[in-house]
Amino acid sequence: MRASVLIPSFKRPAALRLCLAALAKQTRPAHEVFVVWQADDLPTRDAAEAARAEFGARLRVLHCPEAGVVPAENAALAASTGDVVLLIDDDAEAPPDWIGRHVAHYADPRVGAVGGPADDFNPDGSPFPLHPMEPSGRLRWNGRLVGNMYDQPASWRTRPPAIVDHLVGYNMSLRRIAFDQFESALRPYWQMFELDACLQVAGRGFRVLFDYANVVRHYPTNTAFEGGRHGDLNIKVFNPSYNHAFIMSKHMPWWRRPFVVADRLALGSMGSPGLVASLLAAKKYGKPFREARIFAKVVASSIAGWRDGARTRAGRSALPPGRIPKSAEPKSTA
Repeated sequence: MRASVLIPSFKRPAALRLCLAALAKQTRPAHEVFVVWQADDLPTRDAAEAARAEFGARLRVLHCPEAGVVPAENAALAASTGDVVLLIDDDAEAPPDWIGRHVAHYADPRVGAVGGPADDFNPDGSPFPLHPMEPSGRLRWNGRLVGNMYDQPASWRTRPPAIVDHLVGYNMSLRRIAFDQFESALRPYWQMFELDACLQVAGRGFRVLFDYANVVRHYPTNTAFEGGRHGDLNIKVFNPSYNHAFIMSKHMPWWRRPFVVADRLALGSMGSPGLVASLLAAKKYGKPFREARIFAKVVASSIAGWRDGARTRAGRSALPPGRIPKSAEPKSTA
């Protein structure tokens, strides 16, 4: 089974060099490794080219004119030839058995995606606080996401792999026949593109697994996922609201959609406030008129996402949920 590693990289050449150095030490080498440099980011291109001495022809350096994780992932995906594609962030370092552990799970033909946790570190090398929260990787009936796939206690690494609903792109792999591509209709910073891919996998009847023992080291620097009201609210609040609504509209069965809409608009969260969360945000952050404007724009973004997701749902063709494609059914040993 061939393994292709996809690495979208943008303006972190030093981190990319460490990521590639770790991939060069894998006990089960990748069939191919793709680094996608984006827009005019020449330092990243040069860092990737310098790694050819370690990888030879297995390393392919691609250019994506548009800066963004989903366009870059799709550029690499289109060029890949692996039976399994592995995703890792350019600011993450994989353990030597990372590829081998991922690929081993696909011996079970029912498995369509595999993920693992990350241990997060500050730039000075100090670890983030432990995050012993459960469950991991769930999608609630009302559309709320539960992550908890980072900074887990070391004792959890002895747990058996668990079936989950979604994964995180810093440590993730997918069976190539289990999904089409990463959803290009999502808005920057493309939050939840992994959720869409996992729902594609589940929609084709495959399982999504979380391997507690396959842990990467992660040095996060992306402020698009931080809370609060500082920074670009389109990237942090409004676009994620659109993305969530788009994915729920695209994938949720008809009977769950009203609950998702009601939860998001009536309750919501600090990051994507509905009516109740908007009132709480006004108390927490102050500036109630600003929060009212944020709430109005979240509603507008959610409506647009719901509309566009419905159009995508109407236009796509997929196998009925719960069916494993015949190409993936276990072969009889009788």
